[in-house]
Amino acid sequence: MEKFVKPSVMMSATNTLKLLKVDHEEQDNHVDVNKVKVGFATERALVEHVKNSGAERLRLEFRQNCKLFLVKMVSKLFEKAPVKYPLVRSLSVLDPRVLLKNKELSSQKLTTVLRLLVETARLEEKCCDDVLREFGQFFDTSLMLASDSFHKFTPQSDRLDEFYHGLLANKAEFRHLWEVVQLALILSHGQASVERGFSVNKEVMVENLKEHSLIAQRVIHDHVLIIGGLHNVGYSKELFLSASAARQKYHMYLDEERRQKQDQQKALKRKTLMEEVSEMKAKKKRMEEDVRVLMKSADGNAEKAEATGKLSLISKSNGLRRAANEKQRNLKTLEQKLTEKMKELNDAL
Repeated sequence: MEKFVKPSVMMSATNTLKLLKVDHEEQDNHVDVNKVKVGFATERALVEHVKNSGAERLRLEFRQNCKLFLVKMVSKLFEKAPVKYPLVRSLSVLDPRVLLKNKELSSQKLTTVLRLLVETARLEEKCCDDVLREFGQFFDTSLMLASDSFHKFTPQSDRLDEFYHGLLANKAEFRHLWEVVQLALILSHGQASVERGFSVNKEVMVENLKEHSLIAQRVIHDHVLIIGGLHNVGYSKELFLSASAARQKYHMYLDEERRQKQDQQKALKRKTLMEEVSEMKAKKKRMEEDVRVLMKSADGNAEKAEATGKLSLISKSNGLRRAANEKQRNLKTLEQKLTEKMKELNDAL
């Protein structure tokens, strides 16, 4: 903004909130177009161009376009800037260098953080008083004892989560405060690392690549990144032994895969046999019931025929008995098949 906004306006923006409130699109806040800062190399190139061509108008148009570009760029930055959110601005209380300056101001920022967390149902309201009490205790005792580490904290080399973990974690007196700090530290975490992992997977994937091979390649890739490149890979005795035994491990893996496949086939066969046995038992039960009902009906018709002397009832009774006998023969066949299936199932177990 200092490239095109008047110095007096910039000097009035003494903090982040005031900077966000600067109307950078207002023409009255802009410097003269001839004073727009376009960079040292660009200034020299413009001077040379004007000397050679004498096109003063083009120089002014170029500066005006540069200013328009800067205004649009700052507008987009303000639109996307996290600092426009009160929660982000208040989270500066976690900066050890800021925390040391003023206890009252730090407490106000922490109160704002707690209020916003409660409003978004991230934190229970009843815990806020405990957090503020623990913060006051932390500031008065632990912070004063470890003030040197707070002064020496550098964001470029120190990790904020590790810093507070050493001061707050596993301490019952700061339990609620540590929970809030953990919650605040993970709010800004996005999915960029996961999405980068998808890109890496796309690069290493080839046809017929199995899951184990993909995982192994990703492990190697991540390890090389962590140690800072291929030149930093350590060639230890264990690594050489592992590489020399790679073929043997591969055959062991194939044997294990073959064994698992056989076990799966056996399990599938057992499951199929058990389902067939269950179905045959249910069918046997239904057939036995049918035989019982048919025989009962046949006996009933025979008794009625004997009592009334009607020949039609005798004929009906005989038909029912023939049907029952047919069912009985089918039942015996089914019992034989069931016996065979049971034997086959026992052999498969």
